Amino acid sequence: MASEEPSRQQTEKLPKDDPAPAIRDILEIVDNLHKKFVPPSQKEQDLTKSRSQGFNPTNPSQAPEKERLEKTKSLPVPSSTEQDDTERYIPKLRRNLRLLKEDVVKLQDLRCEVADEVGTHITPLKNLLEKETSSTAKLTKGMKKDLEDINKKIFNLMCQVPLLPNKRRKPGGLDSEGGEGENNGKGIECLPAIHVNEEDLKRLAVFRDVRDKFKNLSTDHKRICLLSFAVFSENQEVNRTMLMYWWIGEGILPDQVKPEDAVKDILKEFMEKRLIEPVENKRKEEPNSYKMTPFVHSSVVLISTEIKLFDIYHKGKKPSMHKSDLNKVCLVEGSSSQQEAKATKMPDVNLIETVFNVSERFPDFAFKWFSEDQRSAKKKFGPMSKTVFKSLKVFYLGRWERTAKRHIEVENPELMRHLKHMTKLRLLSFQGISRIERLDDAVCKLRELIILDLRACYNLEKLPEKIDSLKALTYLDITDCYMIDRMPKRLSWLNNLVVLKGFVVSDANDEEKVCTLAELVHLEKLRKLSITINKGDFSVNDLFLAVEEFKSLEKFKVAWGGINEHKKVEATGGVKEFLRTISNVTKGQAAEARKRRKVPEQLPKKLEKLDLQCFPDPVLPTWLQPHKLGGLKKLYIKGGTELTGFGKFETDESKKCEVKVLRLKFLPRFKVEWRELGELFPNLEFLDKYQSPQVSFCPCDGIGIWRKKPQVKATLN
Repeated sequence: MASEEPSRQQTEKLPKDDPAPAIRDILEIVDNLHKKFVPPSQKEQDLTKSRSQGFNPTNPSQAPEKERLEKTKSLPVPSSTEQDDTERYIPKLRRNLRLLKEDVVKLQDLRCEVADEVGTHITPLKNLLEKETSSTAKLTKGMKKDLEDINKKIFNLMCQVPLLPNKRRKPGGLDSEGGEGENNGKGIECLPAIHVNEEDLKRLAVFRDVRDKFKNLSTDHKRICLLSFAVFSENQEVNRTMLMYWWIGEGILPDQVKPEDAVKDILKEFMEKRLIEPVENKRKEEPNSYKMTPFVHSSVVLISTEIKLFDIYHKGKKPSMHKSDLNKVCLVEGSSSQQEAKATKMPDVNLIETVFNVSERFPDFAFKWFSEDQRSAKKKFGPMSKTVFKSLKVFYLGRWERTAKRHIEVENPELMRHLKHMTKLRLLSFQGISRIERLDDAVCKLRELIILDLRACYNLEKLPEKIDSLKALTYLDITDCYMIDRMPKRLSWLNNLVVLKGFVVSDANDEEKVCTLAELVHLEKLRKLSITINKGDFSVNDLFLAVEEFKSLEKFKVAWGGINEHKKVEATGGVKEFLRTISNVTKGQAAEARKRRKVPEQLPKKLEKLDLQCFPDPVLPTWLQPHKLGGLKKLYIKGGTELTGFGKFETDESKKCEVKVLRLKFLPRFKVEWRELGELFPNLEFLDKYQSPQVSFCPCDGIGIWRKKPQVKATLN
């Protein structure tokens, strides 16, 4: 202890807001709790998974974002069937504190916040240590609850470490020049001087203008669409696809037109009325994200509060979670610590229509509202009846932002079993949620589910085998689910599927269980498809032969990735020699088959957009050259270190090309001149050239964008 005194004296000289002493003190207490409560066999296992990335913990800025994300994903969730409850709370808290101690060294922006938060927990934990003097002490239910609450707050602090901007925030808060969008990764806050001061706001002309435009919208559904912007903060970028998913789930889009077109029309009307603004992006032909200015947003918040659509904002308080009179529940930062997070405290759960996660990091408590043990449900349906929540249509627990700045995790994936009670669910989103390794079979009970959004569920390893039970499924997004290496066979039985993102072509050869790309031809309504190819023996010819007969396909995106070879049983001796002989014969037969194999005659007839990423060959096949693209309107080639150009072409034939939008990115060897592009693509209106140095003499601006100037028709006097 004597050797520690100088360091303690030195730390006392540090600034008052330095978190190091508080972390050191609380960690010492937790270490003692660990020794007292945790069995010896468990003690050395808790740290083995905490730091496996191999970077310098004293300089977190050196760690790539993916590695930083892996750190938080690697924290294991102890199952109640595998470990005693005692082993769940203290080791978890101890491990998170050690991670926090390492991460906070260079992060000065967290000094005050960490010092204040951690300091509040020292006395309760110290009292717990002094109270329990017995060598056989056991945690009580109250102790477990206190430890779990503290752990959530500590882990919440730890999660903020990779969310900070690279440069130090300047004084001035959100309006300062140091802000980097997305609210700097912080929780959703409200402006205390605008919409909370109702009387002052109502006297403003902007409020009266917004209110009049709101009343003049042609349908109630459009009014709900406008008020949905109230759950986001002012000037927050909101993606159009996310809005479409939400509005489909609510059932407020017209049935007569495609949802994509309906959403564009609604947002266009809002823009014309100056209720929202498009987020400018010069690389986009048209906007796909929108935002709402502070005064308009405050007016929309006030209107939504008056009609009791959402219940989030209250004067003098941070946003909080409550069920509105119109049965909408928005999860905000800190909701997991509210009383309403308990299944018995949330009123009338059988009436809830929408659960939408605005900013909560630990949303799994929401599953418990819809369990078979829920008291209000038993009162509603009777003790002997099957528990069913027929009102719930939208269960959006995932991330609505398109950036990964907000880390979300489900601590107990077993709670997904409660999905079986949500029989009328239309939208289910787990986007960006970590720690979900598999979907519970309860998902297959959702016969009316239209949208299943699993985008960026990095731990997800497989889809349910009986996925065909989702008869109404129309949109399935498994983009960036890198652990999935095969598609279930019954995926091709989803007759209503219109959009499929993230399909994987791998070397898995179990034909009875794996869905191949060619089998998707049975999906006659499929309009949009994106795939990743992780199979070595799958050529460009194979790819387009597989999709040639897709009758309704309009948008096709393909990315060539790494080869995912599955493990094979090693053979030895004579068996190995025999297999080698058979393999050589098979390879020879395969080569002959490739020589006899036909090439695609054309692209899918209705294809309008083709996006090729990491193209593997040095030249485009003859049937993929510009003059043979049929009615294609958009062509993207992004990445292809060997690709050298469009190949030989005939000037007369090139006139058949209807491409209007061309993107050429990350093509170091791709050689073409502006004059040739004009001959190849006579209808070209938009060119995006980026990191393709041999695409030359193009009249692009400083970022590589060219747009055709609109022609002005001359008028005769």
